[in-house]
Amino acid sequence: MDVGHPLPLFPLGTVLFPDMPLSLMIFEDRYMELVADLLERPKQERAFGVVAIRDGYEVGDLAVHSAHRVGCEALVQDIEQRRDGRFELEVVGNRRFRVDGMDEQRAYLTGDVEWFDEPDGADVGEACAQALSAFEAYRSRLSDIRGAHVEVTELPTRPRTLSYALAAGGLFMLADRQALLEEPDVTSRLARLATLLRSETAAMSALPSLPATDVVRTGWSPN
Repeated sequence: MDVGHPLPLFPLGTVLFPDMPLSLMIFEDRYMELVADLLERPKQERAFGVVAIRDGYEVGDLAVHSAHRVGCEALVQDIEQRRDGRFELEVVGNRRFRVDGMDEQRAYLTGDVEWFDEPDGADVGEACAQALSAFEAYRSRLSDIRGAHVEVTELPTRPRTLSYALAAGGLFMLADRQALLEEPDVTSRLARLATLLRSETAAMSALPSLPATDVVRTGWSPN
């Protein structure tokens, strides 16, 4: 790990994964201040950290009570200000991090973060094959239920990016998505994905009348 770096934090009710895009609408005063601070930086230095909310809400009086310590750096690709003053942000996930300390001097939180390494792990090729097999079985079952072929955008071939594309593309529970983000290596993440996809496929087979999960609808950027 690479330690001791200050990073502005943005708690959200979702998990951002490396290489994956995210669109944000900024309207709360504290995050308007964050955007104003970002705009003072060179474009290549505009970044903040997204952490998933563990307890609480994104906005309002019942705002964040606690958030997960492991999150993902968001690189700002574009900032547009609307006529009403709100900002539209387009970001893409970059590095994973762990929050080790917190600075509350500004309206928004700033974390002291450690950057995670991203090893492949053992037998990553086999893990890719297992995850893709589980995904294809899931997609086939979903096509049967819908009565039409489910189209999927071309999947990345790089194991790391594939693991995050599949993680971002499924409507998994937030706890499952957070666990996928926190996996220590690519092989472990792909193995967990294969298990989750098989579980979803079995659930659809047992209860086909339930709403089915969408598949890989999230765009991706190979960085």
